[in-house]
Amino acid sequence: MKISGILQPAAGDGKMKVMRYLLIFSVIANFFLLIFLIPSLRIKLRFIAMNSLGFPAPGSIPQFKNDILLTEYNPVPVLKTEDARKTRMPSMDVIETHGHIGGSFSGSPSEISKAMTELKIKKFINLSFTTGDDFKKLKSQFNDPRIIHFSTFNWKRIKESKDFVPAMLNDLKQDIANGTKGIKLWKNFGLNIRKENGERLTLDDALLEPLFLECEKAKLVISIHTADPPAFFGKADEKNERYEELLRHPEWSFNTSEFPKFEEVTKERERLFKKYPRITFVSLHFAEFSHDLEQAAKLLDSNKNVYLDIAARIDELGRQPYKTKEFLAKYQDRVFFGTDGPPDRGKFEIYSRFLETNDEYFDYFPLHKPRKGFWKIYGLGLKKEILEKIYFKNAEKVFR
Repeated sequence: MKISGILQPAAGDGKMKVMRYLLIFSVIANFFLLIFLIPSLRIKLRFIAMNSLGFPAPGSIPQFKNDILLTEYNPVPVLKTEDARKTRMPSMDVIETHGHIGGSFSGSPSEISKAMTELKIKKFINLSFTTGDDFKKLKSQFNDPRIIHFSTFNWKRIKESKDFVPAMLNDLKQDIANGTKGIKLWKNFGLNIRKENGERLTLDDALLEPLFLECEKAKLVISIHTADPPAFFGKADEKNERYEELLRHPEWSFNTSEFPKFEEVTKERERLFKKYPRITFVSLHFAEFSHDLEQAAKLLDSNKNVYLDIAARIDELGRQPYKTKEFLAKYQDRVFFGTDGPPDRGKFEIYSRFLETNDEYFDYFPLHKPRKGFWKIYGLGLKKEILEKIYFKNAEKVFR
């Protein structure tokens, strides 16, 4: 009798071999995964490999801090960048054209007056967000004659009536009677103020003409903050240089369909400037063109009634010192000094260092303020005659 298949492997033997190979592969893979997950083992293995190849590597493993949060990363440069000035303050008196006091801004009237004296502030333009009785109260409370108070448009009237402009005009006239010297318009105007029908109120909306004509009649300066840096309109991802800042302030992101594009709102603003050539506008925060000085130059060249301030934008200007210095030399009669906030010694030290020295690679923010991005700035070393114009002479002409 013929017996077949005795020497042939069972059908399950092949499967068992595959299972063994998979088990061996799994053990090896998990071994290397364990090495990868334990930094000390991973580093030790690299040192062994380096030594085996004849390259010197230390025998002991250096200590590394792993998993540092992006918001915790704060490298201290080894480059020596100390501010060597005997006094770190501006070399002359200044006019603060972009200040904020009262409300959520810290400082009592006596503290503000004392700080103004210590920081050699000749005049302080308070760009307030108040109107009506609130403006009158603010002006009475902070009554130092060196403080020049601005009011704002009363946007609350939009919710009260479809025909909201007459009420806003009456409020404006009341503020003028109460001594306002100008109007502060914030970035909500143009970005997310909406009429009753849900339509966005554009910067150049014809409905607002009575308000601007009243400002023109009263010779009020209008300081307008339009939009924010372009990074706030982009995706909050690994390519956004302000990613860390947006993590801290997600409410500052305008990368949704409910907001207009950066280019759209800046074009509306320029139409506004051209529509009222007899009104003096201060386009705050360097008109949000501190990242693109060609755009800033075009804005000034085509609108003789427009000025810029440097408030909260030396971070952008200071990382392109050659172009910025050339720009300020050319447009030295059109730029104001401003720091955005109450009197602040830390800001004054850094702003004056930026404007007056040739120092390199230093922080654009004081210790009590957060950074905006991972970079440093460079000083401009401006001439005295340009400094005088930016610090106070230009403001004296415009704000009278």
